[in-house]
Amino acid sequence: MQVALDELLVQVKSIERTTRLNEELVEFARVLPKHLLSPSASSLRRSVRQMGLTGMQPVLDGSILLLVAAFEQFVTDAIVSFSEELPKRIPAYSDLPKAIRSANEKQTGEILVQGRSMFTVYERQYFVENLRNCQSGATPYVLNGEAIAFNRRNLRAGRLGELFVRIGLKDVWSSLGSTGSLQHWSGRGAKVTISQAKNQLNQLILTRNQIAHRVGSTTVGPEVVRSHIRFERALARSLTKALEHYAAAL
Repeated sequence: MQVALDELLVQVKSIERTTRLNEELVEFARVLPKHLLSPSASSLRRSVRQMGLTGMQPVLDGSILLLVAAFEQFVTDAIVSFSEELPKRIPAYSDLPKAIRSANEKQTGEILVQGRSMFTVYERQYFVENLRNCQSGATPYVLNGEAIAFNRRNLRAGRLGELFVRIGLKDVWSSLGSTGSLQHWSGRGAKVTISQAKNQLNQLILTRNQIAHRVGSTTVGPEVVRSHIRFERALARSLTKALEHYAAAL
């Protein structure tokens, strides 16, 4: 799970750096003395100055798309990692919490029906073999973590909660609200932190959808991107901590 977090943080750092560099470039072009520019270059400078924030918009929009994609991949990777570690903690498949066994079986079926375009024939056969071994009592068993994490819906707050119910975390948001990372981000107590975090995640997904589908006004400024970056870091760290505590208690 820590590997999934580390990979997300590297991606988020890159997005943050790109946002900052583009902001600095626009500001540099705005203040660059005219006498340092050739006649042809000065027209470019004027264009950049006139564009202002609009000149950054494709980069800022792209940052939002990348932030959501990175978070979605992190959630998948975290659930897969959790599933891979479970046989070490609970050697017998029949001793797993019912929610995990149910998700493993139901979601494997979902993969076979809906995941044909996302998984190869070999991968689907591998899932079926793993499930057969689980149900036969073979040890060590292998959970189909990719199937348990399978998701084709927007990762809003409610959907995030549903995904973690599959691995037995009935109310992941209550667990998240008690973590130091998310409370530090919010600056408030658990109840308010949970509400603010849900709203922020839903807003991030809404903004991504507006950008991706060109619906409504999507003028996202640098500070909005930085706000989502701070939130995503805190949420990912909190999810990792919550998963670690849950795994240790099994």
